[in-house]
Formats: sequence, structure tokens, C-alpha cells
Amino acid sequence: MDTLRGVTRAAGWVLLAVLLGLSGAGCRRTAPRRLDAVRALKASVQLQFHPPADGLLTDAMLDSYLKVRRQARSQTEGEALRATGTDSVAYAWTRARVLEAMLALESERVSAAAGESFARAEAVAREARRSARDPKVIARLDSEITALERERAGLRKGDAFAPVVLRNASRVGARRAEIEQAGP
Repeated sequence: MDTLRGVTRAAGWVLLAVLLGLSGAGCRRTAPRRLDAVRALKASVQLQFHPPADGLLTDAMLDSYLKVRRQARSQTEGEALRATGTDSVAYAWTRARVLEAMLALESERVSAAAGESFARAEAVAREARRSARDPKVIARLDSEITALERERAGLRKGDAFAPVVLRNASRVGARRAEIEQAGP
């Protein structure tokens, strides 16, 4: 019985060695082809665009963005990306930075206009205060002047944009007309 167990064990080990040998041989023949396909797929899926570490737009990025925007006037954005050979991830990143910069520029413009409006309203209220004689009217005008001053002071603080957004806004501002003409 012990001999039979020994033979069975030996046969099991031989069978295992043969199976491992066959499977190893089979893997060696097909692995390079499979790996080549995996490597090709991995290379095609890897992102080609890596945003700059400093987050700043370059003139080349703006040129590429404008090229796609101009092309997209007569076709879809996807078709424009393909026609211009622009990486869609690079385009999306650039577009987001352009929109942030345009928002910062527009915010500055709106804040300045609102500040001028408050200043005019405050000047009118001060003039009315000088000519007023009724104590109730004077008190109401003083209250309105104080409220206008407070509102205007709040505008001076402005929106808190990140320094990188402000630097991009400076670059985009120089080409604002060109960007606005290219469309949204």
C-alpha cells in the first residue's frame, strides 16, 4: 500500500511538472504578442497632455485654443479638434483656464462700473444732504450715504482670485478681443 501511495505521489508530481512545463511553454510563445497589444493599448490610452505645474497659460496654448474655436464655427467642437489635431484634454484644460481668466477680467470690469455707480449715487446723496433743511431728511440721507460708502468699500476688496488666475487674466486680457471674436 505504501508503494502504491509512493507511486501515486510520484505520478502526481510528474503530472504537475508536465502541466507546468506545458503551460510555461505556452505562455512563452503567446506572451510577447499579448504584451505588445497591451503596450500598444496602454500607449494609446495614456494622456499626451500634462498641464504645466505652474498652471499658467502660454501663447502656444492660446493659439491652439483659438485655432479650434475658429474651426468650430463651421463644425462641431469634436470635428474641430480632429481637424486641427488638437488634444481634447489639452483643449479642455486651456478652455477652463481661459474662462477663469475671462471671469476675473469681467469681475474687475463689473466691480469698477459698480464702484463708479455707487460713487455717483453717493455724490448725489451728499449734494441733497447739503441742501436739505429738514432733520428727518438729513438723518435719512446720512443713513443712505453711510450705506453707499459701506457698499463701495466692499467692492474695493473685489473677488479673491488665485494669483495664477490673475496672471492668466493678464495674458488673456492682452488677447481678449481675439478670444471674444473666436466665440465661446
